[in-house]
Amino acid sequence: MRDLRDSSDVLQDTSELRDRLAEDGYLFLPGVLDAAEVTAVQAELRTALHAIGWLADPGKLAVADRGLGFTTESFRTVYPAVLRLESVHRLAFTPVLWALVRRLLGGEIFCHPARVVRLAVPSADPGRYATRAHQDYVVQHVTTDAVTAWIPFTACDPDKQGLRLIPGSQRRGFLPTDPSLGGRRPLYLPVPPDDPAWATADFAPGDLVLFHSLTVHGGGPNTGDELRMSADVRYQLLDEPLRAEFAHPHGWPVTPDWDDLAAGWTTDEWYRLDERVRLVPMPEGVDYGAYLAGLTPPPSRLLAHARETG
Repeated sequence: MRDLRDSSDVLQDTSELRDRLAEDGYLFLPGVLDAAEVTAVQAELRTALHAIGWLADPGKLAVADRGLGFTTESFRTVYPAVLRLESVHRLAFTPVLWALVRRLLGGEIFCHPARVVRLAVPSADPGRYATRAHQDYVVQHVTTDAVTAWIPFTACDPDKQGLRLIPGSQRRGFLPTDPSLGGRRPLYLPVPPDDPAWATADFAPGDLVLFHSLTVHGGGPNTGDELRMSADVRYQLLDEPLRAEFAHPHGWPVTPDWDDLAAGWTTDEWYRLDERVRLVPMPEGVDYGAYLAGLTPPPSRLLAHARETG
């Protein structure tokens, strides 16, 4: 599998970062975040997952049962314990990350309240995805230039592989999904796990990957002995619309809403949207697959950057 290009050497060069995002569809930035801050969040996640029976020991990442996994029932019983952690949501606003995305997008930004925590349990099958290949635009629909920040809470290596991407895939536009690949909505792409186009890296807490909404990505297999944990956090310009469901927690309405999850937090800042954000609800009474088939992303300012400058 190919290696991701390290862009930490151009971290202060905004124009070059935009060029690389337009060319590759992602930016890999090892060590740009405070590893101690990320590891502290990992510790809170371990404690929460031990309390609900997913981890055998709150001080370790060994799972209590290798048969664990996410189902609709898990979203009701397990996921709320993770989303209730204020530290998970606060991390999305850490100054270095916020400033970096603001520079990249070139204006006032906001963070999608629906933040994703991914828990990849060990699997004996090296050909199995932890998260199938997809583009984030398949659920975002209304804004092309949303940027996802992928943050690993645990170390990732060839056995406990983390995020994988297909460099340059964002230039192919919005791709047709395959309804046969499972899930309640047809979100996933027919990309084999062993496709040679995939690229990844060994990741550690403190590393960061930013990628465009049209970049094909997924989660590699976890054939190790420990739980793999990471977060997906999405940002966009303040003057661009947001699909209304992303104002709620990830997994809502199966997962509880903010009045439940955020009870006892120190602030509502982590999920309160600026009043200027325009929410666009999903059309009612439409077949989701048919809707996606007729969907055309708005022109991308970010992906045009390289063509304009080069």
